[in-house]
Amino acid sequence: MPTTLPDLPSGIDLMHHATDWVRGHSDDDIPTPRPTPAALGKWWIDEWSMQAEMMQGRMRIPDITFRRRLREELSEARALFGEQGWIKDPRSYHQDPPATTDMSLKSAPFAGLKLERFRFASDFEPHLGEPGRDRWLNYPKVNEAAGWILRHSDHEDRPWILVINGYRTGDLGTDLMSFRVKHMHKDLGLNVANVTLPLHGPRALRETSGARVLNAGAMNTINTIAHGAWDIRRVLAWLRTEMGAQSIGISGISLGGYMVSLVSCLDDDLACVIAGVPESDLVRGMRRQIEPLLPPFYEQWGLSWGPLERVFTPVSPLAMQPLVAHDRRYIYAGLLDRWVRPGNVKTLWEHWGQPSIHWYNGSHLSFPF
Repeated sequence: MPTTLPDLPSGIDLMHHATDWVRGHSDDDIPTPRPTPAALGKWWIDEWSMQAEMMQGRMRIPDITFRRRLREELSEARALFGEQGWIKDPRSYHQDPPATTDMSLKSAPFAGLKLERFRFASDFEPHLGEPGRDRWLNYPKVNEAAGWILRHSDHEDRPWILVINGYRTGDLGTDLMSFRVKHMHKDLGLNVANVTLPLHGPRALRETSGARVLNAGAMNTINTIAHGAWDIRRVLAWLRTEMGAQSIGISGISLGGYMVSLVSCLDDDLACVIAGVPESDLVRGMRRQIEPLLPPFYEQWGLSWGPLERVFTPVSPLAMQPLVAHDRRYIYAGLLDRWVRPGNVKTLWEHWGQPSIHWYNGSHLSFPF
């Protein structure tokens, strides 16, 4: 069955849609967006992409076997996480990765930049007994960590920034543009590094980048986050020990913003953390998207939101305190973001003690512009 994408609205309809949305999502401490023609167009980019994603979701109503697996894994995870104390002490859930010894670098010039690509065996494994463990370990490429660095000849004397891709991205061209890597490297004088999140970019399955992260059950999402945090921490350790990095900041966009927020709670030697258009509560975000699609069925399938929130606690940046100094925490977000509601960004901002935040008059997908 072909997927029919939503029609483009007229300018008047677009203004009405955006205005109604802004009114319904206003909040204290969040500036009021300016409804300029450019901003309205950016809002519609988000709206169109979200409707397309949800349209595909309507065509993937879970069958009985899949629903049974979701229920069983959620029940098993809730029991295991409680028994192990991971819900009360989220930090104890995260395994400390060993030093990376098999990192290989290969010159890979791209767009006039002297990039070097790297690969290494991630060696991450979910805890014994975790539901979905075997499925995760059997995914092709999931153990093949990949990324790149862009360093100066005197890189040991310069600070580093490690950038983390967002959901559905992870390809080189998009990441270079999104993070303005050329500007950071040439104008700001930084060394830049990247490690791609599991199931994204070169680590994706045969489907599109990011497939099976959010639509294959809670444990897939949790494993993506835990595995991603493990890989980020291994690369941080490698930069410090092998590249001589004295100062490293981390920056992420979208899901990457969530990831760097989490890693800031696990690494106590970061120069700064920059969370871009960050989702702070994945369950809240997923609930907003799923309930309009399947409201009569979700609770009947035994997939209530309370247990889901509990099992996500160990991988939530809201469940732990960041270890980065308050004046080194930064957030930027879009006032017209349809993928990550401004209220969710505000939640992270408040949890972080209201650090520096920049609100731009745009949407989730328009931030590079």
